[in-house]
Amino acid sequence: MLNSKSYFSLNGQPMADNLPVDLLNDRGLAYGHGLFETMLLSNSSLALIDRHLTRLCDGANTLGIPLDRSLVLQCINLFLDQLNAKSVTEGVVKVIVTAGEGGRGYQSPAEIKPSIICSYSNLPADLSDYRSQPLSVRYCQHRLPNNQSLAGIKHLNRLDQIIARAEWSSKSYQEGLMFSSSDNLIEAISANVFVKNSAGDWVTPCLKLAGVAGVMRSVMIEEIFPACNIAISIADVSCDELAKCQQLLICNSVRGLARVGSVFDAQDRLVKSLPIDQQTLMLYQKLIELYSQYK
Repeated sequence: MLNSKSYFSLNGQPMADNLPVDLLNDRGLAYGHGLFETMLLSNSSLALIDRHLTRLCDGANTLGIPLDRSLVLQCINLFLDQLNAKSVTEGVVKVIVTAGEGGRGYQSPAEIKPSIICSYSNLPADLSDYRSQPLSVRYCQHRLPNNQSLAGIKHLNRLDQIIARAEWSSKSYQEGLMFSSSDNLIEAISANVFVKNSAGDWVTPCLKLAGVAGVMRSVMIEEIFPACNIAISIADVSCDELAKCQQLLICNSVRGLARVGSVFDAQDRLVKSLPIDQQTLMLYQKLIELYSQYK
């Protein structure tokens, strides 16, 4: 059984129980000036680590945080050594990069010295059911704002997701679907989405104005759909189109790929029931064939 204790490191150095108090002066805590990646730890290795590092560095560049990829990898490897020493081989590793200490005021310091924080947590308790059973999802009333400068990156400000997730407390739903102000589907609260529309074409929403361009989303687009000889396009998906869809899949880099069986609106009314189809099975089988960590 996995140890339920949490583990942390700061800039590669293990922290016994808690992070140091001087992080209260960190720009990540003060202003959300930073990014994070959440990675699946499987058999002591991090799944899709190269894609995670690429997205992290790209996002850091957007936020004006000078980030040395090799230094981040060094900190991660030191943290994995710490976990291995405690016989922790499965779970979730989160890497947070902030702009470091910066004092008061929004202006960044002349020299930004990033902080690199690694933490560990257990695998989600419902992971097996999530991957193997059809999910029930719910429309969120809260709308994602357009922000072309920040769209796509996984920055620390997740207030939209927090507000959306607070809309229901029932355990009947495993995810919420989030829309733009123009009622186009963008993503799930903690996952990306793929839609097989009424015409039988697969589409994933455009994320140029809002949303997070997930690592698993990129795997699906660049590897899994092509390997199955199934065309995939990136385009707007309206609320009306979603209500007529044939299939709905959600994915992220910890949970992998999951299919949606029931869609409900924000008033808990059933919008659509979705029986599984052959292409969905093909996509799932190809993912676990290429990446057995997601079985």
